[in-house]
Amino acid sequence: MTGRINRFLVADDENLIRFFLKEFFHIHDMQVEEAINGREAIEKWEQNDFVAILMDIKMPEMDGLEATRIIRQREKAEGRPHTPIFAISGCTYKDFVEQCDQVGMDGFIPKPVDFENLLKVIMPLTE
Repeated sequence: MTGRINRFLVADDENLIRFFLKEFFHIHDMQVEEAINGREAIEKWEQNDFVAILMDIKMPEMDGLEATRIIRQREKAEGRPHTPIFAISGCTYKDFVEQCDQVGMDGFIPKPVDFENLLKVIMPLTE
């Protein structure tokens, strides 16, 4: 691992999902921040650099699609580097996945999370 801090943001309103993802990241010596809705995810993104964001779609106050749309707009407006954002959701309908693509998400991770697959997704980001 390089000297770079491998910090991820997990945005999900479900306590149990955040707990399991946090444990997963800690097992792999990666730091994780948590957000319980899209608004909080944007605030944390504004204050930190993250290797990637795992963003639930259906959250109270602000959903993951809107939060991603705002982050993408601010990246362009402020000249910030692209932060990979992966949808994490139990809804896997084709049109739903297309909505994630349309707002600028980089991938889709279905729930329940396959941690072996998640590792394949995130490890290239940490190098």
